[in-house]
Amino acid sequence: MKSRYTDARSALAPSRRWADRVVTVAVTTGATLVLLAIASIFLFLIWASWPLFWADTRSEINTYNLDTHSPVVVALSETEYLVQDTASGDFKVFALGNPGEQKYQDTLSNVVRLAVDEQSASVLVTVTTDGVLRLYSDYDWFVGDSSAQEVQQPMVSRQLAELPEALQVQAQNNDAFNILLYYEDRVEWLVARSERGPVSQSTQVSLQQQLSLDAGHEPSRVHFIGQGEMLLSVAKDGRYWIYQSDSGVSAGRFSDVTELSFVRVLRSSYGIALIDSNTLVHIYGLSFDDQGPVLSLLDQYPLTDAELTEAFAPPFGGLMVASSSGNLEWLDTDFQSQQYLSLPQPPLSQEVQPAWYMTPDGVIVRATGDEFMSLKVDTRERSLRILSLFERRMYEGYEGPQYIWQSMPLTPTAESKFSITPLILGTVKAAFYSLLFAAPLAIAAAIFTSYFLTADLRARIKPLVELLAAIPTVILGLVAGLWLAPWLEQHLGLIVSFVMAVPFCLYLASIIWRLLPGNRTEARLSSFELLFSAAAIAFALLIASALSELAASGTSHTLVSYLAHEWDIEYEQRNAIVVGLVMGFAVIPTIYSIAEDALAAVPPHLREGALAMGASEWQAAKSVVLPTAAPGILSAVMMGFARAVGETMIVLMATGNTATMDPSLFTGLRTLSATLALEMPEVVPDSVHFHVLMFVALLLFLFTFVLNSVAEWVRTRLRERVAQL
Repeated sequence: MKSRYTDARSALAPSRRWADRVVTVAVTTGATLVLLAIASIFLFLIWASWPLFWADTRSEINTYNLDTHSPVVVALSETEYLVQDTASGDFKVFALGNPGEQKYQDTLSNVVRLAVDEQSASVLVTVTTDGVLRLYSDYDWFVGDSSAQEVQQPMVSRQLAELPEALQVQAQNNDAFNILLYYEDRVEWLVARSERGPVSQSTQVSLQQQLSLDAGHEPSRVHFIGQGEMLLSVAKDGRYWIYQSDSGVSAGRFSDVTELSFVRVLRSSYGIALIDSNTLVHIYGLSFDDQGPVLSLLDQYPLTDAELTEAFAPPFGGLMVASSSGNLEWLDTDFQSQQYLSLPQPPLSQEVQPAWYMTPDGVIVRATGDEFMSLKVDTRERSLRILSLFERRMYEGYEGPQYIWQSMPLTPTAESKFSITPLILGTVKAAFYSLLFAAPLAIAAAIFTSYFLTADLRARIKPLVELLAAIPTVILGLVAGLWLAPWLEQHLGLIVSFVMAVPFCLYLASIIWRLLPGNRTEARLSSFELLFSAAAIAFALLIASALSELAASGTSHTLVSYLAHEWDIEYEQRNAIVVGLVMGFAVIPTIYSIAEDALAAVPPHLREGALAMGASEWQAAKSVVLPTAAPGILSAVMMGFARAVGETMIVLMATGNTATMDPSLFTGLRTLSATLALEMPEVVPDSVHFHVLMFVALLLFLFTFVLNSVAEWVRTRLRERVAQL
């Protein structure tokens, strides 16, 4: 049986039928392409964030054969090592591929003690046989022998009273250098600082002793922490002391640590890794309380291998533990994961106890007999638990678990903090306060224009309200950040008084309106009534201005300072109030248009029937029209919420972009969309930060897509319901 559409189509001229078919195919194809585009975006975001949870650490392994048996002192790079000749005791640079090459024999002549900074091979401290200590900065290991004497000039020299047994050096911000000298009866902490003279441009270097520790501090358990500002000494039984040059010493004990095997300072210098005899790794973080610095437990990791040989704190984070079996285990403390790295084993004829080294750039080297094996870890893709992006975590420098988003640390050695929870809270906070301002006004305006205005005024006002959506949001954000936020801070009392005065004045105006002669309550409102309402709002503004001036004259505080002094409420200039007002202004057209259409779609006979039974216009709207259009109004609010969640420019320019967990009206926030706009242009491709941002985009896409889909489903159900009435 043919449908009406088929009969009508067959009655058309052939050209019209072809045009109809072309349009049908074009519309169908366009809709299909839209669905494919949405599905492609969804699949791309999944693909881009997938390595965040399922990636395996990639590593590059190189093997070299050696022609020398001189003991290695330190690994300078992946292919260059500082060795000490077994027979003469001289130091030289051993280069893989050219084992006989020696460099700086004159520069390092008569050197009996030597130390290189673990984070920079260009920082070097030496002690010669005659007891002269020399500190080198920007030391170049690879210049020619002819220019070595000219280039390798020490920045400071000092005659020591006696030869130390061991040395340790650490550069601090390129203008201060910490040196530890270990003697039989003491440990001395020296600091070299370079300062530019007030008159001349020459640099002067001073070497001063910070403090001296008595005997009993083992060199392997004395370390610089806190960016070189403090000295940590750990005893084998779990006791520790933190020394500060200006404020004494703080003592404590690791209560859950048995006999210690290794103590290592993590890359940030605010984290400490302890390995006990039970092969359990304890990660402690340095924080501060009223009593001074203290070490707090952050996490614990059980190790796979029981027999450990060495442990390193690589520059890419965490702890790298080497076992006697010749394998490595990486404890990624940033993302709370463990990865076991199995290395190829040497032939049985060369199998000896392996010696381990780490270069300043994080290459791990295993030396077994005449074979060197280097392992370079590619840390661009690091797996993590998905829940770690949402849960509270302990971080170095904090007394308790925190929600922190700090993808770009303040210092290169600090750990990145990827907690999405503050961003989600900021997004919901901005959208909620925007709806708190926009939804009542938009819905009330929709009811007002649908049932209390004449048709002529309704035809003029509705396009004007919808035209507000044409204002660029970047302009709204600019106005909010440069004008509204400072003005609101100065006139917060006026705004609060105005919000309180408007309902009172409108209620008073309605009473006066009813007292006027004539039957005006049943008629639709005209331009005169609008002017009367506008006059009531203007009167409310006058009352609010008078109240704010009266309050200001009675005290020396503004409302902002009063909140800070009396209620201890922090007020930030760019806060949720500013975002709520401006973004609510942007959301109003969306909610108003959909809500007004939903109200207009209610069949007229329902309203007319209520009026025929004696109900007033407001009673008919409240009891009949609003319940019928409620799904459409709910859909309008949901669409407005999705619009606010996806907004970028306003929240980018008017919130301060502070990722906090404070739901207060008076503090700033940071949203998911603003984070993407701020950090995506500078992110390193295929890095952990990149994959986390892709996951943030996936969350934002899913949230807005689901919310808009549900809103559209509600609107469809409303149309079906209204069609049956």
